[in-house]
Amino acid sequence: MKTNTYMEKKQTIDYSLLAKDFSMFIDTSSLMRPQAQDLVGVSVSEIEMRKIPQLTVNWHLLEACNYKCYYCYAKYAQKSNFSSDYEKVLHELSGLTETPLTFKGQNVVTAESIRINFAGGEPFLAKDLSKAISLAYDLGLQPSFISNGSLISTEFIKKYGHMISVVGFSIDSLDQETNAVIGRQTNRSAQMTLERMKTIFSLFREYAPQTVLKINTVVCSENFDADLSPMLEELRPDRWKALQVIPIHGATDRGITDEQYKKFLARHSGLIEKTVREDNDHMHRSYLMLDPNSCFYQRNGSLYLRSKSIVDVGAKSALQNVEFDVETYSTRYS
Repeated sequence: MKTNTYMEKKQTIDYSLLAKDFSMFIDTSSLMRPQAQDLVGVSVSEIEMRKIPQLTVNWHLLEACNYKCYYCYAKYAQKSNFSSDYEKVLHELSGLTETPLTFKGQNVVTAESIRINFAGGEPFLAKDLSKAISLAYDLGLQPSFISNGSLISTEFIKKYGHMISVVGFSIDSLDQETNAVIGRQTNRSAQMTLERMKTIFSLFREYAPQTVLKINTVVCSENFDADLSPMLEELRPDRWKALQVIPIHGATDRGITDEQYKKFLARHSGLIEKTVREDNDHMHRSYLMLDPNSCFYQRNGSLYLRSKSIVDVGAKSALQNVEFDVETYSTRYS
């Protein structure tokens, strides 16, 4: 498996092209404010090119979900254009490999491969998800997804599992009362069980042994003092990501302290070799995210700042004024 360290080198790039038109960005905040003046007159020798093994783009296909987790930040107030846009978007993203990608602040990155991570809401509510996974795979992208697991069928794993590079399952607790309070259940109170998740993991290991199996846990006021060791030992995920709840939307008054988060991590120390710890600061500007209208977006408090859609301006143009912390990003996948 490739390591995720990055190399720095100098490379000649024509930055005059980047100063032409920043009207495509609709935000007036400091995050996506036009910075053409920063690129004019810059010596090529002063620009650092950072090469990373893989760049992950998280595509939040839709807001809809069959669960109602109170802390969910997928609040886009947008109708999803996924079914009409996915072919164009995936073709655009497939052209980003081994080419200079310019972000705001003279941050230039090249990536050996692109992983497209389908997320939501719940991505399995998108009717064309399977078609998009197949197309992404055929285009040389590395498809992955994040799901609550409740809608994944055995047939899906058998047919598409070999195409999937990484699967992430959102599990905060296997205690019914805790999940009910969080909202991690359907309108009929159906919840994911350990037995069903064990079956899903077993099927992936049988039909797609190359797929990395990951669990994402949001550490929140309902589970920060819980012990998830039995679940982690049963499932044996390849990676476990523990994210500190972001105190926005429904979680505004239900955040946890840094000390509570650290104690949760200490309680589970050493269980999973590849454990990714993400507090609120670590998440800041270190994800590349697409919204349901195929716009790159970043969180600014409880608001979102967006570029124009990839469908309208292309992927490279849409990226030009997005802030991206490649160093923090790289630590997540090291």
